[in-house]
Amino acid sequence: MTQDPLTLYKLIVLYMLDRVAFPLTQAQVFEFILDKEYTNFLNLQQAISELTGAGLITAKSIRNRTHLELTDDGRETLSFFQNRISPSIKDDINKYFK
Repeated sequence: MTQDPLTLYKLIVLYMLDRVAFPLTQAQVFEFILDKEYTNFLNLQQAISELTGAGLITAKSIRNRTHLELTDDGRETLSFFQNRISPSIKDDINKYFK
């Protein structure tokens, strides 16, 4: 089954937010994904915007930084689709948080 790349980017963001017990800054998410060259800035911005619009993540501005947090709906969505994220990407994310 072919997967829409934007869907993968969304799943990566959800997976990252699920790995931590605190909100991540949007800059932290962007830094990881762009450094790994999974996608470009515009695609990632669109993915985060769509996740926020769908209520799967929340974005709160605190002191000129946007903090992203996974919602219960986002966690549930991830539980259904996280098998679509390759083990190598999951491993990269898990190493990033160590």
